[in-house]
Amino acid sequence: MQESLQDYLQLQQIGSSKISKNKRRKMKKKRQKEKMRAAGLLTKPTGVDFTYQPDKSNREGAADLKDTDEKADSILDFLQATQQIYFAENKSKCTDSTVNSAAQGLLQCLESRNISSSDLTLLHQMKSLILLQDIDRLKDALKQFQEHSVMPPDHTKFIITLFHYWITDILPARNRK
Repeated sequence: MQESLQDYLQLQQIGSSKISKNKRRKMKKKRQKEKMRAAGLLTKPTGVDFTYQPDKSNREGAADLKDTDEKADSILDFLQATQQIYFAENKSKCTDSTVNSAAQGLLQCLESRNISSSDLTLLHQMKSLILLQDIDRLKDALKQFQEHSVMPPDHTKFIITLFHYWITDILPARNRK
């Protein structure tokens, strides 16, 4: 309010002929805003915070959990089918207790979702590479999986064995047909 009085007095002192129309218009607008504020009808605008703040509890957590479940189910089905073919072709003795216990332990970990997300992501990537029949990238992914897996060594060895079985036996047989 004091500023508007000062502006008004300034106008009187200088004379209205020396002030441009634009300056008068701006000062008039400023006085009107101050009158509205004094009456309580207009508040000073505040900055709006547009920073993205996701609702972590509902949407993202549920989406991540759903994605993880889908990946785990997909990998579980894939490994079970591969294991059945592997044992059916007698590539390994079904009676070999270490291989059988590693296979069962791995499948139980996948069923109970007791597997790290990094291992799950690598397994899903390797499965995708098999479906794409990209053997070179699959071999690189197997090396990476062997180096970075946090699974027990027997589980890791069994997975690598199954994927090598795909590389050496299943994919070449498909390509011949």
